[in-house]
Amino acid sequence: MADASNVPLPLGEPMAASDLSAVVSEADIRRLVDAFYETIRADGVLGPVFEAHVDDWDAHLPKMYDFWSSVVLRTGRYAGRPFVAHAQIPDLAPEQFQHWLGLWDEAVRAVIHADAHFAFNVAAQRMAASMASRLF
Repeated sequence: MADASNVPLPLGEPMAASDLSAVVSEADIRRLVDAFYETIRADGVLGPVFEAHVDDWDAHLPKMYDFWSSVVLRTGRYAGRPFVAHAQIPDLAPEQFQHWLGLWDEAVRAVIHADAHFAFNVAAQRMAASMASRLF
C-alpha cells in the first residue's frame, strides 16, 4: 500500500452509493468493521493505541458501523467529528496511518464484494491523508 500522504486520489467515485448498495449491505459493513477491529485489537502496533483510547468497544463499534455506512452508502447516520477524536490521541504517529490502511485493505478484501473494494479503500486513503496532513 502506498504512503497515504503521496497517493494521488481520484476526484470521482467509481460507483454511486446507489450502485454500491447492490453489492454492499449494512450487514457487510458490520462484518467488515467487526473483522477489522478484531484484527486491530490483536495488532502489536495499533492494538495498544486503541486499547488506551477506546473505553467501551460496545459503544465504539456501532459508531463505526454508522461512520462507514455514511461514507460508503451515504446514509447520513454518522454525526461525529473524527479529527477531533484523533487529535486527542497524543501517541499517534504518521506510520501508524499506513499500518492502519494495510490492515483495512486486508479486511476489505476478506469481507467486501470485489466491486466495492475501491470505494472502501479510496475513502480510507482520503481520510488517512487528510487526518495525517492535519495532525503532523
